[in-house]
Amino acid sequence: MSGPLPQSERKALGAYYTHETVVRFLVGWGLETRPGSVIDPSCGDGRFLEAAGEMAGVRLVGCDVSPQALAETEERLGARGLSAKLLGQDFFTLAPESVEPVELVVGNPPFIRYQRFDDRSRRAALASALRLGVRLSRLTSTWAPFLLHATRFLRPGGRLAMVVPAEITQTHYGLRTLEALLHRFASLHLIAFEENFFAGAQADTCLLLADGWGGSGRFVHLTPLSSIHELRLHGGSLGLLGDPVCVELTDGNQTRFSEAYLEKAERQAWNRVRRHPHVRTVAALAEVTNGYVTGDNEFFHRTRTAAEDAGLPPTWLYPTTRSSRSLLGLRFTADDIATLEAQGTAHHLLVPQEDLFTEREPLDRLIAEGKERGTPNRFKCRRRAPWWKVPGLQDADVLVGYMAGARPRASVNDARAFYTNSLHGLRVRPGVSPLLLALGFYSSVTLLSLEIEGRSYGGGILKIEPRELDRILIPWPDLSSDETAALARTVDSLLRAGHYEAATEAVDAALLVGALGLSERTVKSLRAGRTRLMKRRLERSRKRS
Repeated sequence: MSGPLPQSERKALGAYYTHETVVRFLVGWGLETRPGSVIDPSCGDGRFLEAAGEMAGVRLVGCDVSPQALAETEERLGARGLSAKLLGQDFFTLAPESVEPVELVVGNPPFIRYQRFDDRSRRAALASALRLGVRLSRLTSTWAPFLLHATRFLRPGGRLAMVVPAEITQTHYGLRTLEALLHRFASLHLIAFEENFFAGAQADTCLLLADGWGGSGRFVHLTPLSSIHELRLHGGSLGLLGDPVCVELTDGNQTRFSEAYLEKAERQAWNRVRRHPHVRTVAALAEVTNGYVTGDNEFFHRTRTAAEDAGLPPTWLYPTTRSSRSLLGLRFTADDIATLEAQGTAHHLLVPQEDLFTEREPLDRLIAEGKERGTPNRFKCRRRAPWWKVPGLQDADVLVGYMAGARPRASVNDARAFYTNSLHGLRVRPGVSPLLLALGFYSSVTLLSLEIEGRSYGGGILKIEPRELDRILIPWPDLSSDETAALARTVDSLLRAGHYEAATEAVDAALLVGALGLSERTVKSLRAGRTRLMKRRLERSRKRS
């Protein structure tokens, strides 16, 4: 009797065994209207092949790199009086011409990040994708080229039914993969879930249903469901799942699958406002700049008091912003730095000087302190010379949080502080008001845009990459400097008092309703849409934990 794969081996292989409900749904969809041959290219314990074998006249083929997994599959099938052609090798090295074409490729591909992707396997994977005209980078996770390679085993008109990570709709290589599949199948359907059906997995997952190999489609049909228990089939049809949202992949970088989770009225309001003549992208208003990385935050960040006590020259201290938690109001000021340091969080960066006019003794002491704590051996520090000088220092007009929970932050950089890579810096273009730009980030237009463009990671945190920040929409009305300043004073006071939602309502009333002329109903829909997407990512995080 073979036992299940140990947890450590499953993790190394990227193996997460699939819930029975999902297995039967994928197999049922794939074979109910067109029974025939089936391959599971990462068969694991054989549960997909077992479900397919219950249908009459189905030829089964399985592949897995793990001998123990193949033994499990053989045992499972044997207990049901079923047999399959089982291939013990890396699927990426399996040539399509060595296997008779099949009607259905079904399964759950390995979820292995690029850091643990074996070099030989990676080369074979990327080469297979390139044969289909898809160039993927070495930073691609295994599942993407796996899907593409799997399609090469299909007969014309065949189907692909796979579990895929939600990043297929979020990452550059995921969208490239999706686009390639859309050009090679007559129809493509994604089913997404509020609840993750893999115990212990941090990544969210979807079901991918591709029909008509050799055809070509225009839209990805996306159906959001609460859980896998809502999966229904009728004669191989997905009609019982409800009406899907159609997403056109005209340009993968500009595809927002998050819009599919909005209610109809919210989606209509969003489509109206993003075409408004007084709505701009961040890229049109400012240049996004990156913050610095110290390699050892505790060593390089000091309060002014601590630096003085250590005898460090005051000219080495530069004001800095540590994270979005530093942004207390609409303006980030020298008084804020003093407040934050009084609370115990250092907001000065050490920038040691070494020249003819600088006394050497403080630098020698600082270097000795760093060596004692092992700072020169930290990854970032050992890759620069000298290790004690932090590169990439710059200030910006507006500071924006790189990651956000329920309350994204943006502030005008009145303190002219440097900032870490936990923040984005915005350098405004000529004629652009930093104050009006910062105010725009608290509008329901921009807060919804952040939810649509950003990516949700562990803990429900919303992460905004520089390229995504470029695409964020900002209301840009013709507002006088006096009107802008008056609104800024109100919003700054509300933010500092902890009244975040009241601040957003004030911005909406002034910028969206008063200046842009949007109706109260439209603004209400935008606000509801933002709340819906925010709650979705936060609640999914709580369910995972």
